[in-house]
Amino acid sequence: MSTVPPLARAYDGLRPKILERLLELRVTLDPSLARLDDETARAQIGAVLDHLGNYIATGDLGLHRAFLHTFLAMRAAEAQGPGAVLGMLVAIGDTAAQVAQDEGAGTAEGAELTLLLTRVTASTARAVNDLIADELTARIEQWKVLADREREVGRS
Repeated sequence: MSTVPPLARAYDGLRPKILERLLELRVTLDPSLARLDDETARAQIGAVLDHLGNYIATGDLGLHRAFLHTFLAMRAAEAQGPGAVLGMLVAIGDTAAQVAQDEGAGTAEGAELTLLLTRVTASTARAVNDLIADELTARIEQWKVLADREREVGRS
């Protein structure tokens, strides 16, 4: 008997269709994805889908948040701002929910998976917003320390 929740199995079953739809839409998801070759774009989108599936299966927000932190850093290294990354992640989640709704139309499982993906997308957006807020708070604190040091040097 599998310990994977039924909705996680349903998501895994739809994952290839979700990935294909996202690859078709990648130009509108994120301009930087449009510049990538198919294999690299597939790998980047696939990583997000893998972690969404992990989050659906485990409900482990800490693990999901750690992935999002790494993903934000990786995208920052590619000159993508956090707002653009947030928009891309929400678009991926919305597309996954749309595929679930289309494929599961008229079924209870389809409706439940669509609702779950909508909630996961909202949780993802909240987690990214929290990570952005944490980063801004850290930068403000760093700025205050530097400003205090500058005032002290000016007094001496």
